[in-house]
Amino acid sequence: MTTSREEKHEFKAEVSALLRLVTNSLYTNREIFLRELVSNASDALDKARFQGLTDTKLRDRHEKPQIKVTADHGRGVLTIEDTGVGMTRDEIALNLGTIAHSGTLKFMEQARAQQESGQKPDVNLIGQFGVGFYSAFMVADRIDVTSLSAAEGAEPVHWSSTGDGTFSVGPGERTTRGTTIELHLKADAKEFLDRWKIEGIIKRYSNYVVHPILLKVVDDKGNTEVDGKQVNDATAFWMRPARELTDADYNEFYKHVMGGFVLPGDEPLGHLHLHADAPIQFVALLYIPGKPPADLFQEDRKALQLYARRVVVMESCDKLLPGYLRFVRGLVDSEDLPLNVSREMLQEHNSLTSIRRQLTRKVLKLLEGIAKDKPETYEKIWDNYGAVLKEGIHTDSTHHDDLVELLRYRTSADDKAVSLAQYVEAMPEGQPAIYYITGESLAAVARSPHLEACRARGYQVLYMADPIDEWVVQDLSEYKGKKLISVTQGDLDIPEDDQHKHDAGAIAAAVDKSKELLTDKVKDVRVSKRLRESAACLVDDSGGLSRNMERILKMARQDVPTRQRILELNPEHPFVQAVDKLAREAPSDDRLGTYVELLYDQAALAEGQVPDPAGLLKRFNSVLSGTIKI
Repeated sequence: MTTSREEKHEFKAEVSALLRLVTNSLYTNREIFLRELVSNASDALDKARFQGLTDTKLRDRHEKPQIKVTADHGRGVLTIEDTGVGMTRDEIALNLGTIAHSGTLKFMEQARAQQESGQKPDVNLIGQFGVGFYSAFMVADRIDVTSLSAAEGAEPVHWSSTGDGTFSVGPGERTTRGTTIELHLKADAKEFLDRWKIEGIIKRYSNYVVHPILLKVVDDKGNTEVDGKQVNDATAFWMRPARELTDADYNEFYKHVMGGFVLPGDEPLGHLHLHADAPIQFVALLYIPGKPPADLFQEDRKALQLYARRVVVMESCDKLLPGYLRFVRGLVDSEDLPLNVSREMLQEHNSLTSIRRQLTRKVLKLLEGIAKDKPETYEKIWDNYGAVLKEGIHTDSTHHDDLVELLRYRTSADDKAVSLAQYVEAMPEGQPAIYYITGESLAAVARSPHLEACRARGYQVLYMADPIDEWVVQDLSEYKGKKLISVTQGDLDIPEDDQHKHDAGAIAAAVDKSKELLTDKVKDVRVSKRLRESAACLVDDSGGLSRNMERILKMARQDVPTRQRILELNPEHPFVQAVDKLAREAPSDDRLGTYVELLYDQAALAEGQVPDPAGLLKRFNSVLSGTIKI
């Protein structure tokens, strides 16, 4: 007891431990303290406004709501003052003497566990979630708080602490409601008196706090350099009703979302402005960038900004949208999320789960609308982000059907990408299935001999040249009752026409001889139903691992054994017929081995993968030298 009304108290044990951690550790993100104190001041102003609506006896009901930040270089003091609801003597002892926020307790438990195991506490946790008022001890060696409650009959109170485990509470001198916090800055924290430093922190974290934040700067001679300049925008763009905003307004704010600079051609391809009230209250403003972000396929890529009541709590939160929508940029502002929130808590927060569910559905609806009403714009979106969107087919069963409708593929009939619905609509009568081919590139699949029978019958073949397509077809076995069939797998059962009826016995000798000579290279040899022009092709077993998938897995350093494939021969090809005739009439002819090997080489060469290039050249030259006469 220092005076008749001033009392000295000890912090609760957990607060003392927190203060020791704060004051004795070096934090790389000390500026977070100003965000915390401004947020507390904003909350106090909100409470005063709400109470004033119903309590006619509330002190200073007509007091102008504002937050004032004063940097006094001469005293080395940074002051944060508000005209909010204030605190009584009991409230100030309770609020500043105990930890009430579960996030802070969780932080303390984790830090304590690290200390007990001999590790240095993870100081990077501060900045990922706040530790409230106590974060001010990162920069101050003494804090004085003066407050006057808006409650009728309350008296001003003063609170002071040096962070040594104790605090004192006594009478104060404030005459109007609200709270003043004076931070007596440490010698290594005087940078936080710098005007540009303060403005930068406020604009970064608290720019959209609804109450004006006024800055006053007094130099070391007592002269006022800046007096009452408002440094925040106060009105958050995304809180404005969508009906009041134009495309030009949204495009202008897009520059802010993208860091203040947008290259020509990078204007957004679409935006979503959502105000949701139930079950969770939040606002979202999302954009589809005109060009793919450079970090699209990086693990530490930028994600959506997360605000809580217009205060930044995470500058990049990857829990708001699924990974296959990671190209979306923008922000989410929720009234139901706490300001002090860790990444671990976010993963468990029910509000965030609800927001993610609603945003995912709305973004997919946005894409669906663009595809329907602005097909040229959607074509650009698909060219930029189609490979990413396809990931959802394999990872998101909830929205599987919606994502299927967004798929676009180029085909053997048209260079323009089509939807599966358009493909089915264009199918000629009698086409039994949807045909597709996977491969390394569009150019490679377009010249594949596997397409020949489909082309001859007028059947389109979907070109699937993204690696993710191999996983897409695993989860998309049929569409509108039509099975998806790979033209490179199995015994392609395409209806034959009158001009192309393949007699399995027509080249029996060539088939048997090829089986005999290629037993170490192929699993089987058979007559092809898919070839019309080429002599031979290699196919995979139906339902087995495709050669393209095998290639992808090997590139990912997966231990995948190379599987033998099936060689198919075209009975209508002159070279195959010549080999068959020679096999029947002169089965011991030495040339047969060379010819059969060349059939295999042609099939491999058509896929761009020749296992024995030197042998191919030798066989090729052998045939040429025997046929060209000089």
